[in-house]
Amino acid sequence: MKAGMFYKAHLLPALILSLFALFTIPQAANAQNSPERYTAIRLLPGKTDVKGGDKITVGIEQRIADGWHTYWINPGDSGMTTRIKWSGVDGVDAAPIEWPLPSKLPMGPLINFGFEGNPVLLQTLTLPENLPEGPQTLTANIELLVCHEICIPEKHEASFVINGDEEAVPAAIERARAAQPIEMGWPATYSEENGNLVVRIRTDAPSAFSKLNRIDLFPEEWGLIENTAATEAKLDGSTLILTHKRGDRDLSDAPLSKILITYEDPSGTRKGVRLSAGFEGAVKSGEIMTTDGVNSLGTWKAILFALFGGIILNLMPCVFPVLSMKALSLVNLKDKEAGKARLHGLAYTAGIIASFAVIAGILLALKAAGAQVGWGFQLQHPAVILFLAYLFFMLGLNLSGYFEINTRLTNIGQSLTQKTGITGSFFTGVLATLVATPCTAPFMGAAMGYALTQPAYVSMAVFLALGLGLAIPYLVLCFIPAARHTLPKPGAWMETFRQFLAFPMFASSCWLVWILAQQVSHMDQFMALLGLLAIAFALWLLRVRPAKGTGRVVMLVAAAAVTAFIISTFFMMKPANVDGRTNTAETGASQNWEDFTRARLQSYLEEDEPVFINMTAAWCITCKVNEKVALATDATTKLFADNNVRYLKGDWTNQNPEITTYLEEYGRSGVPIYVYYPPRLDKEGARPEPVILPQILTPGIVEKFITQTP
Repeated sequence: MKAGMFYKAHLLPALILSLFALFTIPQAANAQNSPERYTAIRLLPGKTDVKGGDKITVGIEQRIADGWHTYWINPGDSGMTTRIKWSGVDGVDAAPIEWPLPSKLPMGPLINFGFEGNPVLLQTLTLPENLPEGPQTLTANIELLVCHEICIPEKHEASFVINGDEEAVPAAIERARAAQPIEMGWPATYSEENGNLVVRIRTDAPSAFSKLNRIDLFPEEWGLIENTAATEAKLDGSTLILTHKRGDRDLSDAPLSKILITYEDPSGTRKGVRLSAGFEGAVKSGEIMTTDGVNSLGTWKAILFALFGGIILNLMPCVFPVLSMKALSLVNLKDKEAGKARLHGLAYTAGIIASFAVIAGILLALKAAGAQVGWGFQLQHPAVILFLAYLFFMLGLNLSGYFEINTRLTNIGQSLTQKTGITGSFFTGVLATLVATPCTAPFMGAAMGYALTQPAYVSMAVFLALGLGLAIPYLVLCFIPAARHTLPKPGAWMETFRQFLAFPMFASSCWLVWILAQQVSHMDQFMALLGLLAIAFALWLLRVRPAKGTGRVVMLVAAAAVTAFIISTFFMMKPANVDGRTNTAETGASQNWEDFTRARLQSYLEEDEPVFINMTAAWCITCKVNEKVALATDATTKLFADNNVRYLKGDWTNQNPEITTYLEEYGRSGVPIYVYYPPRLDKEGARPEPVILPQILTPGIVEKFITQTP
């Protein structure tokens, strides 16, 4: 750095601090000589029962007097960062300090970066392999500068005991982690343009930065920006562009710098992300997060992915019976009635498209209002689960012949020549959409994640493409006579096949009740089962009611009372478990995973071992198949153990903002998502960027990523 730049950058702060010192030396001296301090230090060890080679995360809590402040790693225009040296046990290795989110603190004409109140710094200590036996005392020797109208240097000593009687406070560490910025691998560069520092970040979660006027840039390197200026932010697709008036330091002095971005999420919570930014494209290709294409999908590719995903949805066990029911209605159709077939295909498609438009509109409105939702969000509400369980149960009863309905919903048993057939096709499309919502097909995850980060018109286009894909197989049957000719000829088999289709519906209802059991109390589960029984009883009453007379009235009154009970069950459903922990019914002594929390992930990323993240939900069929086939196998359990993989599982069955935020960070709006963080290349090296696995897993795919990812 040129000498002229140094004096220009620091002459004014130096003069101001000198004036402060000239008039406050007596006060400062008295303050230092008096027992009064403006900060108090408390150490918060994450664990105290340890052995040689273990890592301990320690919280260093600063209790700062009202009106006073301490400083961040880059103190801003003036000040001094906090320094910590450890003693008491030889050979302890201290990692760099992890800082909470700083604030901008005016001090005269200057802007400093620091903390007020009770900030907690974190530092991870690696104990020596030859740790002495018995209780040992670890002491932090802390130097800091605390300022108000005067600045006073303070020195503190604080200690804690390992392998003694002192208790650990892991909960305090988790709370401190929640106040930390999130480490992200987003590609970022910075350059100088027209006297400004311009930072470009390719983000997977642009929707998080919707409040552009609440974004601040904090470089960890001093002198890169004019601290008194404001940060201007804008979004260009998935690229966040920050513009800030330049400081006087030569950018070539910091070819690769850590930067912190603080922002307010849609709910108004202040958050931060920390990432590496390279000067003039200095970021290496190895530093770019590897994903399955969500970063660079683009609108047309997202639409294509959604289309393919919608087609594959037809093969899901909930949707396939509905498509089969519609296909059955085409068997008796003659070639001369091709025009009617096309009308039914268009009506079915219209029902699907309209339903997807409604779902997309609700989802986008909730996102705009600050709610943390994604694909399948409605299945996080017990009343919706109960409605679908009842619906599948009734469809199963109908298909099995328990009762017949002259309805516009499924068009079962009606000729396409009947007047009500077109309406029936429309509502069958609505039904197909309803039963498809628990499922996520290949291609869908990336497309839905992209859609929810784009303007409303792009999001709607992607959702409608997904609906069109769901409708395409039936459209093909309706518009191409040759395709209809591949269907078997009419016969008695049709009634048998129709009855067979009842069993997937009953199975789906059982599955939904199982999901409900993970969301509500045992009593509510019992009421839901009584509701299923009441449906069957009400339908039986309608079947056996007399044609006239008092008996008919009694039966109708009884049926009405039972129906009222069924309706009342929806109001009884109250979430009983909303903490986002994985259902304990699935756990056991032999499980090889832990519940996902942001703090636990961050703690493991500070270590050297690889980390595998599985975001799942009880209502996600794809998730359950992947776990059964590829993750919950003896071979994969051994693979993870042999490679020291830390396995974290997040359960999104109920609403969990922490998991929703994680999904958004990787450009996803729903589950499943599988993220693998490779191990550090060496003890001092950086951890390679995370990779996202495909949505459909096999044991071979998992093994490939674990053993071959550098």
